[in-house]
Amino acid sequence: MVRLLFGSTWLGRVLRVLTLLTIFGYPFMYHYRLVYIDGSSMAPTYGDRQWSLEQRIKSLGDDWIPDRFDVISIWSYEDECKLCKRVIGLPGETIEIRAGEIFINGERLNDTFGTGKMATETRTETSTGRILFKYTAPDNVSPTVIKSGYVWIIGDNRSESLYGHFPIKDIRGKLVLY
Repeated sequence: MVRLLFGSTWLGRVLRVLTLLTIFGYPFMYHYRLVYIDGSSMAPTYGDRQWSLEQRIKSLGDDWIPDRFDVISIWSYEDECKLCKRVIGLPGETIEIRAGEIFINGERLNDTFGTGKMATETRTETSTGRILFKYTAPDNVSPTVIKSGYVWIIGDNRSESLYGHFPIKDIRGKLVLY
């Protein structure tokens, strides 16, 4: 019947393939999308210039909230870009940084993902000396309670990652492919 619809020419074959891709591809793309990881803040889990698969927030459900250690993509209005980070702190928990180490509710964070301590770093362009990137993480941050509707996130490469409280409503998706 499909041959009758598109014929048996090369154009008919192309149309059949496109029809099948549309039928099976659209539902997949409704729930998932490819994301490009730009930067080394999620190393070693994700490398710089790596592609991954993200489950879109709309397919996770209206009442979805991330779990600790989920890798999410989140929109940063301050930086005007999408960030890929790991969820460390959940609403109602207390986050503290002591000597570059993360503590949750007074307990040192034990995860197998994070590498290095939070640090201060400045990168400059070698030819001009212009500052390209400046990151400052204080050795100590007083205990802070994460507000309802927020999570505390950081990249796996602790020494080269932005961190902080971000609204759950700004999460765009959950990365599902490592």
